[in-house]
Order: sequence, then structure tokens, then C-alpha cells
Amino acid sequence: MINRILRALGIGSWIACILVLAYQSLNWVINASWPTLTMMDASQALLGIDLISLINSLPFEFAIKTTYILITTELSIALWWIGVVFFGLTFVSKIMFSK
Repeated sequence: MINRILRALGIGSWIACILVLAYQSLNWVINASWPTLTMMDASQALLGIDLISLINSLPFEFAIKTTYILITTELSIALWWIGVVFFGLTFVSKIMFSK
């Protein structure tokens, strides 16, 4: 059961990665510019989460590191790595919980 969920989440994140890259490619073909979509942009525009107020509640060192990661990490790369993590967890759970 958990393996199916983890595998579905991995596939979903890779599909989202492909959709982000398709949007960026289409924008590049139409407008001749590659739009940068960072994790910060996606969280604010798509999810409506105000990360700045959440970051303010963190200690200073963690706030700086979190801000740096959210501003510099491309959304497509983050989604690809999230998919890798979910598939890795699927593999580990099969090893640990298989009968």
C-alpha cells in the first residue's frame, strides 16, 4: 500500500517537472526568453503561501539558508529530485517491509 503511494508521488512529481519544463519551453518558443521559475515563485504564485512570514519565524541562520535555497533552486530541478527521493523511499520500503 505504502509502496503504491510513494511510487504515485514520485511519478506525480516527475510529471509536474515535465509540465514545468514544457511551460518554460513553450514560453521560450513564443517569447524568445527562458523564464526562471524558482521554488519561491511557485510557492507564492501557485500555492498562495507567504513564505516570507514563515521564514521570519525561523532563527536567523536557518532563515538565511532557507531563503537562499528557495530563491536559487529551479522548480523543475526540485521536482525531479523530489521524485528521486520518493522512488528511493519506495525501494527502501520494499527492502525493509517485504515479506
